[in-house]
Order: sequence, then structure tokens, then C-alpha cells
Amino acid sequence: MTKYLVLFVLTFIIPLQNTIAQQNSAPCTGPEYSTLDFWVGKWTVTWEGGSGTNQITRDYNGCVIREDFKGSNLKGMSISSYIKSEGKWRQIWVDEQNGFLDLYGKKDGDNYIFQTTPDPAKPASQLRMVFSDIMKDSFIWSWQGTSDGGKNWVTNWQINYKRAN
Repeated sequence: MTKYLVLFVLTFIIPLQNTIAQQNSAPCTGPEYSTLDFWVGKWTVTWEGGSGTNQITRDYNGCVIREDFKGSNLKGMSISSYIKSEGKWRQIWVDEQNGFLDLYGKKDGDNYIFQTTPDPAKPASQLRMVFSDIMKDSFIWSWQGTSDGGKNWVTNWQINYKRAN
């Protein structure tokens, strides 16, 4: 009887425990999930004619980056998540002015670029945000637009980020 119990444990219980342990481990722990970690923290933000704060946190077992932006002329929030099967980040932005943006992005050289999906009615027009000049305690965020399919981008809004103490 003891021999059968040992065989049962070796055959069914140990593999089941390993499966449960794998399911309970954090699903968003690979290096690709930490590529936006430079953004996590509390920031003082300034731009021409305005200022504010931006609090960025990692939530839901590290699978979601959450943004809470409070500016002198705009309040909003975003959630970002890395989609491993697509090899890119997705971000949804909503704000108090009924703004809604669906962006996708990834690292491009030293920058991170998130852009909107082109509108079939206006395929040459597109918007994007660019994280650039990334340092430990600062970076520049630029909101850009194109009307020629991405040949030329115009910066419409630039925010300077400084890590808050």
C-alpha cells in the first residue's frame, strides 16, 4: 500500500504542485515588462504655460503601469501593459476633457514611441508621444502629429519631467 501511495504522490501530486506554483508566479516578470520602469515614480512636470505632477505606479503584479497626471490645464490617467504576443506596449489614455486615446509603442533607439493607429478616413494623419533624453531623474515627453503619413512630425506639446523628491 505504501508503495502505491508513493507512486501516486510522484505521479500526480508533485506535478500538480509544480503547475500550481507556475500559475501563481508573477506572469509579468520578464525583462520586456520592465522596459518602462524609468517612468515609474513621482514626477514634477513643466511645459510652456503650465506645470503639474505625474504619479506612475506598477500595479496588478507588475502587469500594469498606471499614470495619474494632474496638470494646471489637464487631468487624466492612463494604463499601459506589455503585450508579449505582439512585442509591444499598449496604452489607453482618458482625461477630464473626454479625451480617449488608444496607443501602441516600443523602444526605438534610445527613445520610446507610442502612436495612435491611423484612422482609415485620414490615413496620413497620426499622433504619437515620444519619451526622449531619458536619464535617471529626468526625461522629455513630446506630443507630436503628422499629416503626411509620418514623413514629418511636428511637436505640439513638450513636457519636461523631473523626478520629485
